[in-house]
Amino acid sequence: MEDIKAGDKVKWIQPMCIVPHPEGKTDRLGEVLPVFRDKERTGVVMSTNRADKTYHIRPDGVITPKGMDSYYDTGVAVKDLVKI
Repeated sequence: MEDIKAGDKVKWIQPMCIVPHPEGKTDRLGEVLPVFRDKERTGVVMSTNRADKTYHIRPDGVITPKGMDSYYDTGVAVKDLVKI
């Protein structure tokens, strides 16, 4: 496994993430229904925590309010990460 450090771009599979229906099925109001699927996500490693073998990742595309950047970071197990 490659050594992943803070600032590296990574990808991982997030299990059971809400995504729009793949066939575009809608409800009676015409809004696309959400479904749960595994989704590949990308982000940047913000910090590491080797004690429990998780890294804190900031997902791409997340708009954070000023002063609350780390609130939106996601903890991902090291074994699930792939360096891009």
